[in-house]
Amino acid sequence: MRPLVLLFVVVLHAGCSSATGDPSSSGFASTTPTAEPSVSGPSSEPTPVPNVQADVVSENGLFRGSWRSRPAAPAINVVHEWVLHIETADGDPAAGALVTVNGDMPAHGHGMPTEPQVTADLGDGDYLVEGMSFQMGGYWIVDVTVTFDGQTDLVRFGLEL
Repeated sequence: MRPLVLLFVVVLHAGCSSATGDPSSSGFASTTPTAEPSVSGPSSEPTPVPNVQADVVSENGLFRGSWRSRPAAPAINVVHEWVLHIETADGDPAAGALVTVNGDMPAHGHGMPTEPQVTADLGDGDYLVEGMSFQMGGYWIVDVTVTFDGQTDLVRFGLEL
């Protein structure tokens, strides 16, 4: 008689199901990347360095973008606002541009729980974005698509929460 061997595999997935977004509640230590985080998947898009808020150059070099949050540090599970500043490559404000915002968490394969909207052109290349929200801590990419003066380009911000 041959012994019966049972193999149990337990897969523990911490993070996406976390209601608080607090990585410490899972019992695992959180680490902050010191270089560009690795992103799995077929995307050929460059991965932005986290938490660079100013003078981020768009993919084709047409624009530069900056952001600031209201409140100053984006909190988990709190809807908040951003003010984006968009300039041309020459440093002139991109006043009157069409600006859209979208975000995702590439390591987890999901987007933001909200659909951020540019609700006001504040002038001088500044745009108010309402409805920013991140449901959990970790690495996020916020894509800002800018169309100005007949040209469209993508400014990508990395954010480690």
